[in-house]
Amino acid sequence: MEDGWEPWIEEWYAGFPFLRFYPPGSYIIAAFFGKVFGSAVRGYAVTLMLSAFLGALALHTYLKRLEKEPYVAPLVFLLFPWHLGVAYIEGNFPRANAIHLAPLFLLGVLLLREYRERYLLLSALSISLVVLTHHSIVIPLLILALALHWDSLTELRVIGNALRVMGAVIFLTAFWYIPFFYDREWTHFWRVNMSPWLFRHYSLNPDTLARPEMAVPLALIVVFWAVAWKSGRSNLRKITLISAAVYLSLGYYSPTPELYSLPVVSMIPPYRWLDATNLLVPLIVADALNGLEVRKATVVGLITIVVLLVPFTEEIPYIKSIPQDTLQLAEYLSKQPGKDWRFLVNYPGAVYSYLPALSGKDTLNGWYHEGNPTDKEMERLWYLLATGGNASPYLKAYDVKYLINAEQPGYVKMATIGRYRVYEANVSFVQPVSTLMAGHFYDLPLDYAYTRELPTNLSEVTTVIYSGNPDNHTAENLWEFVKSGGTLVWAPESTDTLFGVRAQVRPINASELSSEVYNVSRFASFRYGDFPWYGPVFTNVSPIVSMGKWTLIGAKQIGNGTLYVLGGNFLYHIAYTGSQYELEVLKSIIPREESQIQIGQLVRGDGRYSFRVTAKKPVLLRVSEAYFPYWEVYVNGRKVKVIRDDRTGLTLINVEEGVSEVKATFRDPFERLRYYSALAWEILVIYTMMKFAPMRRLSGPEL
Repeated sequence: MEDGWEPWIEEWYAGFPFLRFYPPGSYIIAAFFGKVFGSAVRGYAVTLMLSAFLGALALHTYLKRLEKEPYVAPLVFLLFPWHLGVAYIEGNFPRANAIHLAPLFLLGVLLLREYRERYLLLSALSISLVVLTHHSIVIPLLILALALHWDSLTELRVIGNALRVMGAVIFLTAFWYIPFFYDREWTHFWRVNMSPWLFRHYSLNPDTLARPEMAVPLALIVVFWAVAWKSGRSNLRKITLISAAVYLSLGYYSPTPELYSLPVVSMIPPYRWLDATNLLVPLIVADALNGLEVRKATVVGLITIVVLLVPFTEEIPYIKSIPQDTLQLAEYLSKQPGKDWRFLVNYPGAVYSYLPALSGKDTLNGWYHEGNPTDKEMERLWYLLATGGNASPYLKAYDVKYLINAEQPGYVKMATIGRYRVYEANVSFVQPVSTLMAGHFYDLPLDYAYTRELPTNLSEVTTVIYSGNPDNHTAENLWEFVKSGGTLVWAPESTDTLFGVRAQVRPINASELSSEVYNVSRFASFRYGDFPWYGPVFTNVSPIVSMGKWTLIGAKQIGNGTLYVLGGNFLYHIAYTGSQYELEVLKSIIPREESQIQIGQLVRGDGRYSFRVTAKKPVLLRVSEAYFPYWEVYVNGRKVKVIRDDRTGLTLINVEEGVSEVKATFRDPFERLRYYSALAWEILVIYTMMKFAPMRRLSGPEL
């Protein structure tokens, strides 16, 4: 926002294009006005005022074309408590703008009945503006428009106009929806019904309907609709639509919660169906006041507004100043040297919203899930923090130097500031990775990268953990890796043969286990609930842990490297039982290597980073920037292929021995599409304004 048209906001979208999966209209307009008026805050304020004015003007025009009372309803719309709460209490800036612009959508649909081209252009511009403002309001508005104007929309001429307008809308919004669909594999939309807590949180509790700020508007709606109905100026559609919106807003408390598992409905938080009431209520007021004298209608309208606002204003919460200990924490973080690290607040509430701005430091809390390519991976981090697990491998991979209100291995307590406990660890934006896991994923509290498919080049890692049964091509790659001096840990999941070692699935009998190296009595019980534990055991391999004539853990020398075999579904057994001793067994067979790299001249910014690395041998680096395929990485001027660490969602880069200059730039292939679309908006807006401009007739002298 500070720099205008940036490719993304790093604090929201980790390594990801700006607002790829979020309608960008509100932010683009606010950034423009922020530039004009010299302040992002003024940009936001002007955008809210402008969208409200446009919405009221559109509602006025809409009602005039329908020959209904056009003056009081826009005032009711502007001062209706629901959108005021969204804008100034909930603080949902883009959604508030979308509610403001909702009348534009209805007006755009109404204009489909026109013959003249200029009205169809105005329809396309109106609908496009709403579509680009917020996604969750489009479906309720579409239902509302179809319900109110279905009779006229089925005419053949209107259908033709609708197709033309739809083509223009697609053209005007292409810069957003084309990248959206092209990159849909990276989307992370919540389905509200999948989480009981989330479902309940976003649902309207029926008890809320009895509170004055909800009960008074509902009562007035019924009164106005009854007046309009009695005078023959209304029908059942509007009151039915309001009833449906209220019912859908119940969500978790609804008698039919299974309704919210439907594809589209599951993506809209239930309470947001009430956004439609901000438009429906003024329409009902217009019906009731239609035919009255202007003075009488104005008096009734003003009384209505006062009655609506009084209970609402009593419920406006008092916004306190930022707590003193939060300010002190921000000051503490701001004084810490460097900017090549992040901090994380456990159970932060809204605290993290203030701390980055107050401290001038980056936070991990702000990585917004909807467009975050590390979202699924970060869920494991939050789960481990919530359950007291070892989340330190994730924290250090994400370059979290300061961890607040959570104890983790490797983090040392540095300060207590009010309610905040600050822990620090030695982290780096660039880290060497010596161990790679491939095949099936197991989340163990060790430092390793994971790739679903085994990379072709393995010369930069010293250890590969392969879980599962490799195909022939993968086995050939592993053979070359071990033969050249690597350490391979094979943990098969079924009967197979690899490098002459035969694996066969059998029940694991703990009483038969023996070893001269490890204390097998400290192994966790090999039971799956009340059932025996089954897993592979081996032959034709030197035993480290035996099970009778079979081998549970063994080793085999291959060329200059070593193959270790883990039977009994050992990786899963560690994760299932949480056995710390078995984890130490796994650690003991993975060679330990001290960091043999030096990182210098690190520079970070939106859409770019660069650093110099000095390595004593080829090494695999994990860069604490989320992987996305549009990153272009150059090592010593040569473009290289980057790998995604599927454990953390971060970027893996191979570098050779010696000194290497690494430079990375994000190049969005759809960036030009934005400028083409901006040009289309400019041309169509100017053309439409010219079409609506009054033309003076020139008259000459009579002959």
